[in-house]
Amino acid sequence: MTLAKSKTLLRDIRAANGHWFSLGNKRFFNDVSYRGYYGKATGKAYLVRSTYAWTDMFGKTARLHWKINNLNQDTLEIESLNDQEFQDIFAVKAWLRDN
Repeated sequence: MTLAKSKTLLRDIRAANGHWFSLGNKRFFNDVSYRGYYGKATGKAYLVRSTYAWTDMFGKTARLHWKINNLNQDTLEIESLNDQEFQDIFAVKAWLRDN
């Protein structure tokens, strides 16, 4: 099964978390894009973000990476951030296949 981002899921996540997707919040966290995916093994919904957040601290060059937020499966409210940092979307999709 090929993982594909779900525009409908992302629209529903945005509706449940309007403040999260504000321009100010996006700038503060230095997020680039948002995607909604379902895990293949569990069918759980996740928010996937490409971001530069916190990578330019201590004089380092900003680096694009990917993060995954867990979602409340009933309300789609954004919950805890997965501790893993992914280097590219292919690594994210590999994780999603197992979860």
